[in-house]
Amino acid sequence: MALKTVDARGLLCPQPLIETKKVLKDLKVGEEMIILIDNTTSRQNVERFLADNGATVACKEEAGVFRLTAIKRQADMPHPNEKAYCATPENRGSHVVCLKSDAMGHGEAELGSILMKAFVNTIKETAPLPSAVVCYNRGIFVALKSSPVLEALQALHAQGVRVLVCGTCLNYYGKKDELGVGVVSNMYDISQALVSAGHVVYP
Repeated sequence: MALKTVDARGLLCPQPLIETKKVLKDLKVGEEMIILIDNTTSRQNVERFLADNGATVACKEEAGVFRLTAIKRQADMPHPNEKAYCATPENRGSHVVCLKSDAMGHGEAELGSILMKAFVNTIKETAPLPSAVVCYNRGIFVALKSSPVLEALQALHAQGVRVLVCGTCLNYYGKKDELGVGVVSNMYDISQALVSAGHVVYP
């Protein structure tokens, strides 16, 4: 049986996402689909949508066309709102938010946790949004499934903000299987995000 293909060449967001969602919804677990896209922003948005909804994605580029091969890995779609992924670079700034702890400031641990929760929940309301949120050391705890600010970080991720979570730190704390948002990153990716930022915000 031929692979189901979404030809989104020449289409602008949210149309590639809408067409991708239609096909993904009808696939059985384990089945593949192909998406053809000819602009980087739509490719990134579709990749995030697929990954957040449990699909694995591989991408190849040829002559300016991105060929995404996606495999459906789960029956449900936990993040079905495709329009939330229609982010453009214009709504993001050049700054990076760096979370090196799950508490804000120094002093009482309980107060620090309360402040950090308020801070992360406020990020999504700022304009422009950061280009990335970097989490390392105890900062990785804000990106876990049990985090009180998980929904806020997921909302940022859906709007195109990269969430980079230190893989070494996840392994150190034994939390790799508990990651709730973002991508497991190495020190090169984290360093690159920090050095290329217009400025870095440390709460």
